[in-house]
Amino acid sequence: METHEEAVQYPDFRDRKTGLVVCGILEIILGVLCALMALYFIVFPTLHNNAARSINAGTIARAGFPAILFISTGIGSIKTRRWARALSLVLSWMWLLAGIGCLILMLVFILNTQDQLSPKGQMSKDITVIAKYWIPGLMAVIYAIVLAAFVLFYGSRNVKATCELRDPLIRWTDKCPLPVLAVSLTYGLGACLMLSRGFYWWAIPFFGFVLSGMAGSIAALINILLLGYVAWGTYKLKITAWWCAILITVAWALSASITLSRVSLWDLYEKMNFPKQQLEIMSQYIMPHYSFIALLFRIWVVCIAGYLLYAKRYFASHSV
Repeated sequence: METHEEAVQYPDFRDRKTGLVVCGILEIILGVLCALMALYFIVFPTLHNNAARSINAGTIARAGFPAILFISTGIGSIKTRRWARALSLVLSWMWLLAGIGCLILMLVFILNTQDQLSPKGQMSKDITVIAKYWIPGLMAVIYAIVLAAFVLFYGSRNVKATCELRDPLIRWTDKCPLPVLAVSLTYGLGACLMLSRGFYWWAIPFFGFVLSGMAGSIAALINILLLGYVAWGTYKLKITAWWCAILITVAWALSASITLSRVSLWDLYEKMNFPKQQLEIMSQYIMPHYSFIALLFRIWVVCIAGYLLYAKRYFASHSV
């Protein structure tokens, strides 16, 4: 039962326990779907002897990692944990924005490859149906509806109040503002993705060259350490970590722009040890859209830089 202090702190409060359980179950379902996708990438090559046969282990890892996040936050949401609400809100925003970009790229890809994506073309009928309808439809449902609903729900003051009343302990997500937590998680996930470069022979674009092998692993290790520092330092509201985030973002943008202006995507993916059959598929269906991909990349860099500038206010008030 609510105490008088709680009633004053949360006027007109509506308990959202049921909604937290429902959203938690949906998150677990999304996690299971991601896990099934990772499993599909493992099983698919053994079921189909075609051009998509060799799936890189990095692709499997990138599908499995979101599964862990969705399932863990889903369980936390069912238990009305404060940290689960904060993580669900921040991650939903991140995946929503990233997913919209991927969805746009997917639609552009489909509209420009209508002739190639036909049952009479090179791809079989079942793969054509999946590529043209099921994948874009599923992405639209997940990113345009489910994740948008998560953002609205977990951002509600009633949901925040429900979690704080049912989970009164101060959690780690309460120790920095949510906008800063988003920065910390973004660069922390970036460190994890950089670690996954090991599945791609440590191939890393570097100011006009593609480093790989030992040189790539050293560059990746330096990046991981820098990203790890930014993730930790921004969480601690250290202004030096904020500046480091700005420098890393600018350096990444310059490095990628210079490298991709001198090195073809074919050479990059070849350095990443993609199977020849996958390289042929990407050469036919993805590489023609390079200019649009580059445009999305520039927009992404501008958005990241703009968000960092917005988040600086939290560091300025804490840096004294």
